[in-house]
Amino acid sequence: MRFTTAAVTIVTALLSARVSATPTVTVADDSISVGVGVGAASQHQFTGTGKGEALKQDGGIGNGRALRRAGGGKAGKGKYEVWGSDQSNSIAGQTSTGIMGSYLWIWDSDSINAQLAGGADAKPLSCKPGASEGPCDLLDIFPPGNLKEVGTDSPLDNSKFGRLHGVLKDPSNRYVTVNIFAPDAGYVGVMDTETKEAIALFRVTQTSSGRGVHMSFWSADGSAIVVGNLNGKMVERIDVTRDKDGKITDLVFNVSAGVFLGQNYNKVEDAKAFNGKNAFGNDLIGRVGGDYSDAGKHHQLILIP
Repeated sequence: MRFTTAAVTIVTALLSARVSATPTVTVADDSISVGVGVGAASQHQFTGTGKGEALKQDGGIGNGRALRRAGGGKAGKGKYEVWGSDQSNSIAGQTSTGIMGSYLWIWDSDSINAQLAGGADAKPLSCKPGASEGPCDLLDIFPPGNLKEVGTDSPLDNSKFGRLHGVLKDPSNRYVTVNIFAPDAGYVGVMDTETKEAIALFRVTQTSSGRGVHMSFWSADGSAIVVGNLNGKMVERIDVTRDKDGKITDLVFNVSAGVFLGQNYNKVEDAKAFNGKNAFGNDLIGRVGGDYSDAGKHHQLILIP
């Protein structure tokens, strides 16, 4: 398979458009292998964080491949965590699967090693103050009643907030993207792996084709998040600014960097950012910037076998 020159144009437009000064970049020397497994009712994706030896997975966790993390890390020598995204509804009584809420399972190495040594099942960590164990409910991580669209009083619509499709780490293992794939949801969030709290939430652009976040990926230097707006037939970008210690200080959904890959582009609703208190009582950051008139809407990606 090869790409036409149009693909090069798309990548250039996506990576070059900026709404502010070039963000501070933090580059970390680390690597990871990710295992993906399928449970009885839903798909799971596993991402390890921290420094530690290989984690051998069996049929109960992942698909049997080793999951390991090399390089630096907050967890310290011999410590790691395994993060699993679960697309099940966290609100009972729904008419179909993966439409309201979801679960995030996080296990630490102490609990996993105890199980492997013949002890009790590993207990998932909590993402909510006062809770002794998880799993983490997506609706607790991003509390709909606390969050409103930036610039308006419109609350987060929890009727289309679910189906956690995956969590992917940044180069420093300090943050993950949270990709929410319920029909017409189109949300992507950011979480701090150390504190287990949400720091930002966005909703992608809606076009006449729809909107939906299939997955999002960090750039190699951690200065951007590239978002796959599957139903909207767009690739969009969030600019990431960090301080000298690598902490994220600002996130901008840069609509100037968007690229439309379908036919007959027609924007129905702008991208959105949400502010308000997370489960720990801390304010989310994030905003929308740029201008849709600057986006590369005319570029198309053509795949030739």
